[in-house]
Amino acid sequence: MKTVIIAVATTLATTFAVSRFAPRLEARSVRIKAAWAARDTFSGHVLTILSATGRLEDLESAEMAEPLRGRMQGEQSRWEEQVDESTRYLIDHAEQYVLTYPSKPLDLHGLLIGFVVAARGLWLSELPVPDRARHIRALAAPVHGIFFANASYRLRHLADDRRRLQELLQAVNDPTSPPPVAAPAPAGTTPPA
Repeated sequence: MKTVIIAVATTLATTFAVSRFAPRLEARSVRIKAAWAARDTFSGHVLTILSATGRLEDLESAEMAEPLRGRMQGEQSRWEEQVDESTRYLIDHAEQYVLTYPSKPLDLHGLLIGFVVAARGLWLSELPVPDRARHIRALAAPVHGIFFANASYRLRHLADDRRRLQELLQAVNDPTSPPPVAAPAPAGTTPPA
């Protein structure tokens, strides 16, 4: 009789716990999946910005014959559209991914919002396309290092990338300072994807 009472009590307790907490766990699972999906989309747009601006910079510095340069004009327009689309997405949907990161102690929210606003502002500026591409790439490189590089790189370079991003954001926001330019990365410190 005692084992039957224990079995019934265990069943009732389990049923109560499952009915009480399962919906909360399921809702939490949905929120966590949405947060990771937002981070993945953010990562994709940062990588698009890095690669498209890199191609624009390479195209500007490449020496090629005039017929080939004329044919590359369509490619250049496509890359410019990629940067425009990515910076537009980032500023329009910032709330979806910014809040998925902790704010304290590194003020990641401020860095992300600063990056998004600065990148979009630079892209909409009157600067020539190669300059815009260079400045936006300079901003996106430390963002990639802070948020998306592998753990070993991030542990070694988080403080440097964070400081560099803060300096670049300050340079963008201060009209008396020179425009931001990426500092050459030390040998062997390219953030792995």
